Amino acid sequence: MEPQNEKTSAELESDYHATVGDMRGEDGDFVGALGEYKKAAQLNATPQRLMKLADGYAAVDLPQKAFDLYQRALRAQEENGAELGDLTEAHIGMGDICCTFARSAAAVRSYERAVRSQPKKPFYRWKLAVTLATMGLYDKAAAQLEIALELSPGDAFYHFQLADVYLLMRRHDDAIKNLESAVHQAPRDDYYRLRLGAAFLRLERTQEAVPHFERAVELKPENSSYRTLLRYAYARNHQEPAISVDVEMLELGPYDEDFVKRIQRMAQPLAA
Repeated sequence: MEPQNEKTSAELESDYHATVGDMRGEDGDFVGALGEYKKAAQLNATPQRLMKLADGYAAVDLPQKAFDLYQRALRAQEENGAELGDLTEAHIGMGDICCTFARSAAAVRSYERAVRSQPKKPFYRWKLAVTLATMGLYDKAAAQLEIALELSPGDAFYHFQLADVYLLMRRHDDAIKNLESAVHQAPRDDYYRLRLGAAFLRLERTQEAVPHFERAVELKPENSSYRTLLRYAYARNHQEPAISVDVEMLELGPYDEDFVKRIQRMAQPLAA
């Protein structure tokens, strides 16, 4: 066995600052983390250190600096070979920043590189799918989420995300199946319940909708907007409400009002 090269004092000190930076970031001290990442990169400017520094700038909302550093890290890796380590996260970081700048096509290219690098990571495919969906490329978005579900079949989140895309594609039965899977896998998630109820209302399956609104209220009884939506579902189903709610007396904040209207739009019957 060949002896491993011992790290220099600068490399060891760089490792120390990088570790401290990670700890500060985990504690929510992003400015402190950035300071440690700067020290680490100054001592040992490897692609990994540049990527960490880019992460630090991204965390404190300096996206252009972060983008430039991700590029430098990837360029250094290309010049020096793959033995410098995996920098897939740099592609993800660049994609996120491109989304910030509303450069969706560039974001897709970055996420696609990440997916090619690590094709079995469902999270990367989800990132790509979301951006494709914002561009109106629903078929491609659905294909990525379908693969994500093959890789992680028990994940309620990916079922929920795929259901959203199917709704945009007007594949309502497929959307309901995935929402039902999400509810089955995360039975205490109130929002999944609410969205499933809205999907049933949209298809005029009002009797199936009401129990999901009721369950959402049971899971989060303090949420006034949920109670308003339950009353709305009862009205659509021509039922007397099982709970006493005076909708006119509810004091909804701006977020609650927007939330209720958004769910009501999702529950509007499909045009004939």
